[in-house]
Amino acid sequence: MEEKSLNGVNPNIENIKKALVVVAHPDDIDFGCAGTVAWLTDSGVNVSYCLVTSGDAGGDNDGLTTQQRAGQRELEQTNAAKVVGVEKIHFLKQPDGRIESDLELREKITRVIRNEKPDLVITQSPQRRYDRIYASHPDHLATGEATFCAVYPDSRNPNAYPHLLDENCMPHNVPNVWIMADEHPDTFIDITEVFERKLDALFSHESQISNQEAVREMMKEWTGGMAKMGGLKKDRYAEGFRFVNTI
Repeated sequence: MEEKSLNGVNPNIENIKKALVVVAHPDDIDFGCAGTVAWLTDSGVNVSYCLVTSGDAGGDNDGLTTQQRAGQRELEQTNAAKVVGVEKIHFLKQPDGRIESDLELREKITRVIRNEKPDLVITQSPQRRYDRIYASHPDHLATGEATFCAVYPDSRNPNAYPHLLDENCMPHNVPNVWIMADEHPDTFIDITEVFERKLDALFSHESQISNQEAVREMMKEWTGGMAKMGGLKKDRYAEGFRFVNTI
């Protein structure tokens, strides 16, 4: 079947049956693309998540051990995922704040991709942005780079990590990637109708969000600006991505 280009505003996703979102930390998805995830699942797409870390370093004097904090944040992410129609999450449990795009991480992500066999991968940008430094956390950059390497060439190459074949992890071609927080987005998803669900997913991260009203206004500003960039009408909200075809 001929692949259709997944860029533009609310692109045609009739060929997308499964999608995988790969990010560094719990709440990264919900800040960056939970509205899009809700749009996908509402359209019948089976979406799963892959979290490289469990956010064990994401607490300020909260009195929790690393293991307790990781457990709390995994539960928060699980609850947030359900809000937007996602049931399956792969937690790779790598150390928060110390992610590197090395062969070990590439193999772990490759295993997930081969098992899930997505038609679309959504991930973080491997390129630093100086105008949005918070989007360029070192873990985000490393996760984006490792995910791209896993998409191409690792997941499709039977000679990459040949022991995965013994696990019945057969090669899989991911034809489409959407990059979050890219400087030059060309793909815009109108999330106006699911905006409140995006917020509900975000607010599931109770350990990270103390001022819901401030976050609500920040999300309106961010997604409103993205909608304007995408040419949507006034009072619309959107999430933006850069499309990469890997065929």
